Amino acid sequence: HYLNTGMYELADEDVESSNKIMHLPEGQVIVLYPVEKLRSGDTVFAVYPDTTSFYQATVVQAPRRQGGGGGGMSLVMVKFHDDADEAGVTHEKAVPLKHV
Repeated sequence: HYLNTGMYELADEDVESSNKIMHLPEGQVIVLYPVEKLRSGDTVFAVYPDTTSFYQATVVQAPRRQGGGGGGMSLVMVKFHDDADEAGVTHEKAVPLKHV
């Protein structure tokens, strides 16, 4: 984050993307704490399951803590863009909050 410009710099570390750098204004960045700010319909970047890459997704369900006690993990339900199956259906996927 650059305090003097209010811009955030996001680097795509995927080798195939040639390390693309994106710049986002503060108004397009959602601070995840407090998590109440993350709402259904918000566009986010999230780590696609079983990968280390961030992809654009739409929040379907705001964060919820899974598991019992205080040790549960907070998950966000998202639909990744361009992730339709052979029937054209885009399925919801659970992503840990820390990966959104």
